[in-house]
Amino acid sequence: MTRTSDSHGTDDYLEAVYEMHEEGVEVVQVRLSERLGVSRAAVSEKVQRLVGMKLVEVDDERQIVLTPHGRAVAEDAVRRHRMAERFLIDVLKLPWHMAHEEAERFQDAISGEIEQRILAILGDSSTCPHGNPIPGTGATIPTDLISLDQMTPGEEADLVRLTEDVELHTDVLRYFEEHGLMPGNRVRIVEVAPDGTMTLDVDGVKSSLGSELADNMWMRRARARHANPRR
Repeated sequence: MTRTSDSHGTDDYLEAVYEMHEEGVEVVQVRLSERLGVSRAAVSEKVQRLVGMKLVEVDDERQIVLTPHGRAVAEDAVRRHRMAERFLIDVLKLPWHMAHEEAERFQDAISGEIEQRILAILGDSSTCPHGNPIPGTGATIPTDLISLDQMTPGEEADLVRLTEDVELHTDVLRYFEEHGLMPGNRVRIVEVAPDGTMTLDVDGVKSSLGSELADNMWMRRARARHANPRR
């Protein structure tokens, strides 16, 4: 639902632009409006402010890009958010589907000192619980992934990451958690309906997903299991 008022701060906009670039999405005002759930007029006004603050630029094709300063600010915000998600789940044992929403509240309270202590507790963790890299850890998005909707019945794959777009919907994340659709789990494609709806199986738990969700799930095809050679 699009809101006429805009309660999103500067960090929210920069995070959204950063994440959309990360996902390979062309960042134009209409898509930013859809992502943040606010009117195009509100987005237009905010983007002009960000341009004035030298945090973003708008190129000749009307695409919104981060300036070097804007990218640094965005990476800081994204790092705190993804780190907060990992901390909330790994340390505080918050349910997986609640991490994104709660991290939105928690991340603003993370000072530099607290950030360093959290990173020390998390150790080698380099991604958020949804599989996206935490900036500053050296992690990058793997290049060998395919989206779930590119797969066919009978194939198996390991779920590696979900796009940030999926994380915006707590009810979707709850469904994913209930059906084992979380990074690290192996997914088998049972069937694909004519409308693109996919029936999936994770350790015997079946679920159904439409194409609008399947193309936000990034997978690594399972390696074929070879039989032992005869002696």
